[in-house]
Amino acid sequence: MNNTKLWSVVALSTTVLGLPSVASAATKKTSPQLPPSGDTTNGESEATQKTAPATPTAVTQIHAHTLAGKQAATLYVRSIPVLTFVGQETNPVERANVIAAKINQLVASKVDANQITASWTKNGQSIKVNGEELVKIDASTILPDTTNDLAQDTLQATNRLRRLIGGAQPLNQPTIARQENTQPQQTAKQPQVANQQPTPQKPQQNTNAKVKATATGTASYYSYGNSTRTATGERFNPQDLTAAHRTLPFGTRVRVTNNWNGRSVIVRINDRGPFIRGRIIDVSLGAARQLGMISTGIASVKVEVLDNL
Repeated sequence: MNNTKLWSVVALSTTVLGLPSVASAATKKTSPQLPPSGDTTNGESEATQKTAPATPTAVTQIHAHTLAGKQAATLYVRSIPVLTFVGQETNPVERANVIAAKINQLVASKVDANQITASWTKNGQSIKVNGEELVKIDASTILPDTTNDLAQDTLQATNRLRRLIGGAQPLNQPTIARQENTQPQQTAKQPQVANQQPTPQKPQQNTNAKVKATATGTASYYSYGNSTRTATGERFNPQDLTAAHRTLPFGTRVRVTNNWNGRSVIVRINDRGPFIRGRIIDVSLGAARQLGMISTGIASVKVEVLDNL
């Protein structure tokens, strides 16, 4: 049998028996196996997508800005400013992101907000969670509306976190407790202080005061030096019962009630503000003291516009 006949027999056998040809086998071995469309997303394999943990819902926001000519970043929790990081040796935005991630994790793990505490030691002030330091309060990490007192800033930032993360009651300020312990020695002044406390409540007892409008929201307080002038042009006195509002006419009197403790005070509008989203009124230091919101820094309030006191 010559070569031509031999190859004819081989070809016929391949066709009848269904044996793969050499060319066909080679093609199957070298052809790439492409996955169906949509099997991967952003370069992640299917296994990665199935095992990657779900990202907890973030309750924090970071706002970059400048403060006294320095880079700064303010950390918001549920739209309330809690801490401001001021640029020193490290990037304030990066530092804010680190703390924000920790706070989001605390919320995701449903931490007991009562375990969030303020710590004062010889090494400085800090906020702790279950005894472990969350953030250190120093010249580069302060309260957004700083009191210029690191101990006060620590307490107020701690109380904001306690409330915003789990609705825990605010902590008391140790320095206030020490002042209360010394008051019995000042017997001559005690009656005066006791007589002054009900003063803001007197207008509240006036049943003829008609409520023209009511609003609810968040209040904060502010305190500048006596040399600072308000939007009306008068000198700001932090002990006067005054407040700032965005739109109410100057001279309007409003009753502010702290929804957390039921305390009320009537203030006179003589300034403009607040300019932080989510807040509806800024009261003076004296009014904040009457409302019992010094340690918390902010409070949920009801604002009633009064007519003809």
